[in-house]
Amino acid sequence: MQSIVDVRKNIPSGTIVINNPKLANAIPAFGYLQLRQALDDLHQEKSVRAIILTGSGNVFSSGTDLKQLNTELQREAQASHQDIELLNELLLAMLRFPKPIIAALNGPAIGSAAALALGCDFVIAAKQATLQLSEVKLGLAAGSAATMLNFRVGAAIAARYSITGQPISAEIGSQIGLIHDVVEEDFVWARAHQLAVEIESASSQSIQMTKRLLNESVADQLETQLQVSGAMTAAARTTSHANLGINAFLEKETPEWC
Repeated sequence: MQSIVDVRKNIPSGTIVINNPKLANAIPAFGYLQLRQALDDLHQEKSVRAIILTGSGNVFSSGTDLKQLNTELQREAQASHQDIELLNELLLAMLRFPKPIIAALNGPAIGSAAALALGCDFVIAAKQATLQLSEVKLGLAAGSAATMLNFRVGAAIAARYSITGQPISAEIGSQIGLIHDVVEEDFVWARAHQLAVEIESASSQSIQMTKRLLNESVADQLETQLQVSGAMTAAARTTSHANLGINAFLEKETPEWC
C-alpha cells in the first residue's frame, strides 16, 4: 500500500503532510487510515504539544480521488463508499483529539479535504489558499464538508458555499471566522509552528479540558449529522448525474446536466 502521509517532528509541533503530488494530494480511502495512525502516533509523543496538518507542494489536498471513485462506480452499481465512513470517523477523532490541531493551508482544500481543514481547531492560510465544496459541480453531494462548514459558521454561510460550489478565499474565510491568520505562502507552516510554541506555554491538561468543553457538547449531534451526510453522499454517487459529472471532470469537459 502506497504511503501518502509523511510525519515529522519539530518540537513542540508535529507535522502531518498529505503527500500525493501526482494527484494534487488526493486522498484515497486508505489515506484516512494513514492520517488516523499519524494522529495516534503523535498523541504518544509527550513533547509534541500541537499537530500541524498540511499538504505537499502548493496544494493542501484535492480531496477524494475521483479517478479511483469513478473506477469503483463503473465496476459496481453500489460502490463500497468505505472512504465516507473512514473520513467521518477521522473527523470525530480530530474533534476529540486531546491536542490542538492546526490546518496549514498552503493551497486549495477541496471537498473532503475542506472537511479535514474544518475539523482542525485552527486554520492558518496562505493568501492564495481556498476552501471549496465543489461537489455540486460534479453531480455529487457536499456531505461531510457541508456538515463541518455548518458546524463552524452556521447554516446560512454553509448553504451559500455548499450549494453554489464557489470557493471561499482566504480573505473571505478570515472575515467569516473560518481562518484565523492569513500569511504569505512561504510562512504558512512557520506561523502554524509559532502557534504551537504559543500553545506550549499553557497547561496541556487545561487545553485538553477546554477542547473537550468546546467540542463534546455538540459531539452527539454532529455525529448524527455526519451519518446523515454520509448516507446522502453515498446515495448521490449512484446517480446518473454523478456519473456524468465525474466523467466530465476527468475528461476536462463541462457537464451538460439533463
